[in-house]
Order: sequence, then structure tokens, then C-alpha cells
Amino acid sequence: MKKIVFISIAFCLLLCGCNQTKKVVAVAPPAKLSGFFTVITINGEQIDSPAVLEFKMEDKKIWGNAGCNDFAAGYTQNGNLIDIDQFTSTKAYCEGAMKNEFAIQRALRKVGSFDLSNTRLILYSVTDKKQLLMATKNKEQL
Repeated sequence: MKKIVFISIAFCLLLCGCNQTKKVVAVAPPAKLSGFFTVITINGEQIDSPAVLEFKMEDKKIWGNAGCNDFAAGYTQNGNLIDIDQFTSTKAYCEGAMKNEFAIQRALRKVGSFDLSNTRLILYSVTDKKQLLMATKNKEQL
């Protein structure tokens, strides 16, 4: 009889503990998209030259450079959903850097959501949730 009472109490405590965990996860705020990131892959392929993105949460701007031109746009974030506005860009031509630059800008135009865990940022397509871009947060921003 003591075993049944003990097992019943343990089971109740386990259920109550799990319920509290669900509450904490449910009320956890979405990740804040902010800081400098180094782009690693675009459409699943590693890039040839360094590229950086900076998300400025205060003024809702994204800035980037893939080795030649600077580009910028506004963005809005709602939870893990993101909408990036039309880009402005400088217009220089740099041999060897344009492939990555065009690929990054094409990918960013298609972004609809993101996942930010630890130091890794993944941007996903708005239409089919395909991974478009992966980047790591720069160490000095941690």
C-alpha cells in the first residue's frame, strides 16, 4: 500500500513539474534579431569570400557587405517571422565578389522566418521554409 501511495505522489509531482516547464516555454520571448553575423552558407552552399550582416534592432535596419558593395534595408520582426523591405545598395563592380553579393541579396528578398539559437542564425524562405542562409554571430557580440 505504501508503494502505491509513494508512486502516486511521485507521478503527481512529475506531472506538475512538466506543466511548469510548458508554461515557461510558452511564455519565453522570441529571439531578438540583433548584432553582427558572418554568413557561412547561401542556399546550402558555402560561400567563397567573407560576407557580413548586421541587424540593428533599435531602428529595424539590416546592413550587409559581401566584399564589395554595402547594402541596407528595413525589416520588421514578429516573433520568429521577419519581413525585409526593398534594398538600397552601392553600385561598384568588384571582380570575384559579385556572385556572393547577388546571392545574398536574392536570398534575403525571399526570407520569411528565422531561427536564432546560441550563435547560429538560419533564415528560411517565406514560401516553402527552405533554408536560405546560415550565419554565425560574431564573437565580439556574444
